[in-house]
Amino acid sequence: MTAPQRSQAHRQLDVFVGSWRARGESFGGPEQSAEDPRALAVTWTSEETYEWLPGGFFMLHSWDARIGTHAFKGTEILGYDEAKGAYFTHMFDNAGNHPEYTATVSGNLWIFTEQSTRAAVTVSNDGNRMDLRWEWRQGDGEWRPLCDRTANRVR
Repeated sequence: MTAPQRSQAHRQLDVFVGSWRARGESFGGPEQSAEDPRALAVTWTSEETYEWLPGGFFMLHSWDARIGTHAFKGTEILGYDEAKGAYFTHMFDNAGNHPEYTATVSGNLWIFTEQSTRAAVTVSNDGNRMDLRWEWRQGDGEWRPLCDRTANRVR
């Protein structure tokens, strides 16, 4: 059996490696209005880190966030499945959520999707900023804004 080799696809995840501070607003929740989905915005702040696990095939993403007055903490594993030719993530948070996302990349734009949430993450050309736009939906309903954040690399 041949040992797996890190590919260019794995190396593309390098854009995330490091420590980040994010700020923005969160809009989602049961009271969110379809007519004005950003009306109940609350502040989002977070400290986040991305680091390669030994071997360089999987990346660990951890965050410690405040959304309004609520703590939101979690861990995510990112990787690339050579057999499927696709990126994946497995997320686990302190609210008991554990979604599995697929991801695609085109230039500086990463798209993460699963059944009820999705995100567009744009990495700046210099690699020091990420603009994150999350959306969510209930069932097969319309997509609504979940949160808009900007993360800046901590040097």
